[in-house]
Amino acid sequence: MQKLASLSPLSSVLGVDYMDRLARPVASLTPVIGVALVGRAYVAHMTLERDPARFGVTDLPVIGGLPAPKNGRLPQDLLSRVVKASRGRGFWALCALGPGEWDGFVTCLTKRAHDLAGSAGEYVATDVVDGVARFAWVLRQADLFYGYEPELTG
Repeated sequence: MQKLASLSPLSSVLGVDYMDRLARPVASLTPVIGVALVGRAYVAHMTLERDPARFGVTDLPVIGGLPAPKNGRLPQDLLSRVVKASRGRGFWALCALGPGEWDGFVTCLTKRAHDLAGSAGEYVATDVVDGVARFAWVLRQADLFYGYEPELTG
């Protein structure tokens, strides 16, 4: 798959806002780790989009029910809507993976976060990694809903 140069203009703003909010209560979620987690989960969704059958996925849901732009502007509460959709049981309606596959994905992301933290760093809890990954997964779906695409290289 092509390399991700940057998230879409929409996802970049929402992602930075959300990571900034989480960094205050979760000191172990450094900017480097936050960017890595969001980027990997976002790209994982894009990978499924490209070839769902390769991963045993028959239906790739996309978030619906978001308000249409008004006067060319997206809803002011879009970040809250994305965060809400990424939490609780509602997430499973948007996730093409089963709970076992998702847990395996989160375990791999947690290891990467711990590797980035290094021996001097504070480890990010698995539930935090899971929440960030869910957020990024739904963030990609918001891009799809509104017709935004990330910048790719190669």
